[in-house]
Amino acid sequence: MQTLESIKKRIKSVKTTSKITGAMKLIATANIHKQSKEFRTIASYCRDFYEIIKPLANASNFLYKKDTKVNDDKRTLYVLVSSSLGLCGAFNINVTKFVIEHLKPNDKVIVIGKKGYSYLKSHGYENKILCSIEVSDKNLNYLEILPLSEIVMELFITKEFSHIKLVYTKFLNSMTFDPVEINVLPFDADLFKDYESKDKHITALDLVNDKKQEIEYESSKKSILDAVMPSYVATLIFASIVESRLCESGSRRNAMDTATKNAKELIDSLLLQYNRARQEKITQEINEIVAGGANE
Repeated sequence: MQTLESIKKRIKSVKTTSKITGAMKLIATANIHKQSKEFRTIASYCRDFYEIIKPLANASNFLYKKDTKVNDDKRTLYVLVSSSLGLCGAFNINVTKFVIEHLKPNDKVIVIGKKGYSYLKSHGYENKILCSIEVSDKNLNYLEILPLSEIVMELFITKEFSHIKLVYTKFLNSMTFDPVEINVLPFDADLFKDYESKDKHITALDLVNDKKQEIEYESSKKSILDAVMPSYVATLIFASIVESRLCESGSRRNAMDTATKNAKELIDSLLLQYNRARQEKITQEINEIVAGGANE
């Protein structure tokens, strides 16, 4: 049986931990408000960029079309977006397991974030990791992603890999975050099909099409596509990282909220245990006093 002093120390320890988890929950909540605005902005920009490139890819007999001849082994390169920090529930485990479930013998993975790399390595998939990349947690910059997009483009153009897929965590609501896979290369004409609706965001290309005007290109469509595709790939990766960061903060907030509630329940249980032990001790002391008085 635990002594009163040990129970008291444990109550103090749990209270300290609950203050930390409570503070982390507040920080995660603040991050969500900031990251939500950033995500809405980049998501809108990403769709606009896609809509501009789409007619170029569809009208051009170009490498990024789905009917492009590729190697028979159909090797796929996965770009996995995870986090570098923990204490965010099953966020990293879910997205990394998603990649593992889809890996074929010749596939490889480029990992963004320490946690995804650690999970793959600890579960025997180190040979699948092509490289691991770290990006800034606080000041995420689009320019950091450009070198990665150039590597991805080179691997695809040289036919090292027939498909480039991006795996990240999609934000559905404040409680639900699901790992998803999108086709980066070859160009996917249905990438943003789910976003099409009557209330969709109106792009500059929509306004041109409404007036039945054709866009005139000063250079060939292939040369334009060559020039903008690295930026397009970098934009997709950047947007996925921004959305994953939002999901990470949401998962951390939920995890810290659960931890804080569990700490409160544990404190209540320990207080009850402490009071019972104290009462038993007092009762025992009274009995000893009474017994001593009776002997006299």
